[in-house]
Amino acid sequence: MPILIEVRDFRVRSLDLDFHEVSWAIGSTTEDVLDYRFQILRSESPSGPFEALGPAFSDKYVFIDDRIEVVHRWRRYYYKLRIAHVPSGDVHDVGPVSKDPDPDLLALELRRHMTLLFREFAGRRCWILPVRTFGMRCECWNPTLQQRRRSGCLLCYDTGFVRGYLSPIETWIQFDPSAKSEQTTAAGAQQQSNTTARLAYYPALRPRDVVVEGENRRWRVVRVSQTEQLRAAVHQEVELHEVPPKDIEFAIPLRLEEALRDLWLSPPKNFANANNLEAFERIFHMYRRRPTP
Repeated sequence: MPILIEVRDFRVRSLDLDFHEVSWAIGSTTEDVLDYRFQILRSESPSGPFEALGPAFSDKYVFIDDRIEVVHRWRRYYYKLRIAHVPSGDVHDVGPVSKDPDPDLLALELRRHMTLLFREFAGRRCWILPVRTFGMRCECWNPTLQQRRRSGCLLCYDTGFVRGYLSPIETWIQFDPSAKSEQTTAAGAQQQSNTTARLAYYPALRPRDVVVEGENRRWRVVRVSQTEQLRAAVHQEVELHEVPPKDIEFAIPLRLEEALRDLWLSPPKNFANANNLEAFERIFHMYRRRPTP
């Protein structure tokens, strides 16, 4: 049977550096709330993977996360609420949410327009690999010196944390043309390429995240700035450095077979003449053949 209780006001708030207060409420119901158990899960990426912060509990609507690390300034925590119906064994997840400003109506409309702009007109399909900033330390990490003992580690991909990067997030990004340059060093000639790009508010990028294009061109995020409406992000501008093919970031596995089969770098409907009925019919049949998500 489905979960019959409704969760409202699931949010994260805190005015303290040492903890986050995760709270929620449930709507009026005829169900016995003692038949339901709650559990809080946390990740630093909205796509996970999520880890449970403790055992499940019942009839409690506030959770204090006091395992907060403030070493990394750009770290962001995302929380999910897992609801389990004990008699039936059904499970339902709510969220994720993070400690972000609540967007007003203007910010919501700006976000909608920006998402539509990049998804349907200006952007191309890419995947974001968020870098890990906490978790299990890799065997190449020296806890005394607080640095890696070697480079090119395939266990942490030179991040210092096991598995290095989180689950990929699909998004649409508009790239500017990238200038190609060559620099002569003691190790030989090095070809470098840097560019700028822009995308909507989601996902929130950080320095050292990796962007993967459909042709397997990989970019490392160097700098991120965003447009805000009352502190709610609506648009991001990023500076990117192209990862050379020999760097460790190219060893990160990215298994997206189903997504690659349906890889549409830019929707063709936006580049067709609306008065050309033949082109319209061709595009219509293209979209009919696309699998239903």
